[in-house]
Amino acid sequence: MLNRNNDQKTDVIEHMRDGDGHVIRRTLIAPEDSCGKFKMCAKITLEPGCSIGEHGHQPDAEFCYMLEGELTILDNGKEHTVYPGDAWMCGDGAVHYSKNTSDKPAVFLAMVVE
Repeated sequence: MLNRNNDQKTDVIEHMRDGDGHVIRRTLIAPEDSCGKFKMCAKITLEPGCSIGEHGHQPDAEFCYMLEGELTILDNGKEHTVYPGDAWMCGDGAVHYSKNTSDKPAVFLAMVVE
C-alpha cells in the first residue's frame, strides 16, 4: 500500500491527551490501510511549549523515533531528554508523555501497534 506525500492527511489536535497546546499529526498509513497492524502510524510535530499528556498503553504499545529537535519524555517513571536518532517504546500498561520544552519544533515518528 503506497501513500504518497500529497495524499497524507494532516490534523491539528488541540490538547491531545490533556496536553498543552496542539499536536500536528501527519498520518503516514491510516489504520484501515495497515492490514490491521497499526492503530496509528504518523509523523508528530510538537511546537515549543506543546505536549501530549500522560497516558498509558494496554494492550497496545507505542514505538517512537526522534527525527528533529528534542523532547522531554516520561519513560518508566523517569524523565529523559531525547534527540534525533533516539527511539523509545511504551507498552504493558506503562504510562508516558512527551513535552517540547525547547525553543524549536520537535518531530518524531509514532507507531501504535496491537
